[in-house]
Parts: sequence; structure tokens; C-alpha cells
Amino acid sequence: MKILVIGASGMLAKPVVKKLDEAGFKIRLFSRTVNSSMYEKNYEIVNGDVFVKPDIEKAMDHCDAIYITLSKLDEAEAVKSIVEAAKKKHIKLIGLVSGASVSKENRWFWMIDNKFQAEQAIINSGIPYIIFRPTWFMESLSLMVMDGRAMLIGKQPNPSHWLAADDFGRMVATAFKKTEAQNKIFYCYGPEKFLMKDILTKYCTELHPEVKKVSSLPIGLMKFIAFLTAKKELKMATSMFAYFEKVGETANNSETDEILGKPEITFDQWIKTRKK
Repeated sequence: MKILVIGASGMLAKPVVKKLDEAGFKIRLFSRTVNSSMYEKNYEIVNGDVFVKPDIEKAMDHCDAIYITLSKLDEAEAVKSIVEAAKKKHIKLIGLVSGASVSKENRWFWMIDNKFQAEQAIINSGIPYIIFRPTWFMESLSLMVMDGRAMLIGKQPNPSHWLAADDFGRMVATAFKKTEAQNKIFYCYGPEKFLMKDILTKYCTELHPEVKKVSSLPIGLMKFIAFLTAKKELKMATSMFAYFEKVGETANNSETDEILGKPEITFDQWIKTRKK
């Protein structure tokens, strides 16, 4: 099977591509900015935009399946464009990275509504699909440390089963190999549960000893600062953290563990790989 990885320049694409490669799949990478220097192997690369019809159709030529990992604000529209091209190119299987709290009940938050619509576009496409709903990734901890400071927005009282990207990559590769994984939604959790502040503190202790304290900034204050500065990224981050103050993990991941295998990488094991 030849898999087109859409969004191949994203932070979490590389470990998934590695596991797909190790599982014996042929890989083609697609995004506007992906290049060979981002990967240890010379994979086939097509540069382009998902919203440009000739780009996405060219990328799908001679591919059997696609794996979508996007971080666009217009994710739903992007996936609809991909599905339209996939039907024309007779793609046999679509995999999509979504989010652990995506549900009809949580569509009140615009980011979740976007992901929910993306999922529905694939489910209703008539093409066999696999939807992955991962929780927080350990790799995202680095985004919370900047200029010698570690910061959270809000108190973040909901603990999560933090997941290593390598474990997730293995789950994805396993799903693409198993027919019983098709037309299912998988909740992908890690083996250990942490509060965000606790795991960020552990992360800083191990990799950023210069950071003496993890600060929790009030959501109201950050909304005000985002308004005053008109910074789009800050506004988006604040609204996202405000959402996760209210919503935590609720779904059962037993089917994921049964079909795709239990996650194995603990935080201590993951941190050792960061020190190498």
C-alpha cells in the first residue's frame, strides 16, 4: 500500500511516517513546505496546497490511501477538498488525526466544531476510514517553554493520559495494516495520567533546569491581553486553554488498546530519548 501523508511538515508527522515506513508501507509526503531535510530518509515529496485542486489530485496519483494530519483553522474545508479529490482518484482508505474531546456535545467550541465537521466529511464520503482521536502529546510540552519561562493559561484541572508521538505512530501503522480497524474511531491515550502543570514541571526539571517555576496565567487576563495586542495566535491559544479547563478525557480507550495495542512509552522513558 502506498500512503500519501497530507500535512507532512507538521510536528507530529515525522514519527508517524517513520512507523509507517517501518511497517512496510510506501510513503509520499505532501504539504506546502515539506522538504527532504525534515526527514532522515529521502521520501517522495509533492509540494502543494490542499485547496488547489490540481495539487492535491497530483499528490494522490498512484496512491492507495491517505493520512491527514492538519493544524489549519479551516480544517473542515481542507478535509472536504481532500475527500472530493480522493473520490476522483479512487482512494481506498482515509486516516484522519482529530482530537480526544471531539464530539457532537462539544461543538459549542469552534475548534472542536471544525474537527467534528472534518470527521463527518470523511465518515460520509463512502470511503473506508480510520479516525484517530489522540489526547495531549508529550511533544507539545516544548511549546509551553519559551525564553527561560514555562507558562500555562488557566489552572487546567483536568488530568490527561499524555501520549508519546512514537506510540501514536505505532498505533497508526497498526491501524493501516488491520482491516478490523476500518470505519472506527480510536481514542489514543498514553499509559500515565498527569495534570498539565505537574508534567510540565517534570519536563522542565529534566530538560530546562533554568526554569524554576511553572506559571499559571489567569484566562481572563490573557483574553484581555490578546484583545489589546490583537495577536491572533495568543487569542487562539487562550480560547483553546479556556476550553480544556472545562473539558477533559471522557471516552473509553479499551477498543483502541485491543485492536491497536496498548501504549508503552512512559514519561520517564520518553524524557530519556530527549536527552540523547
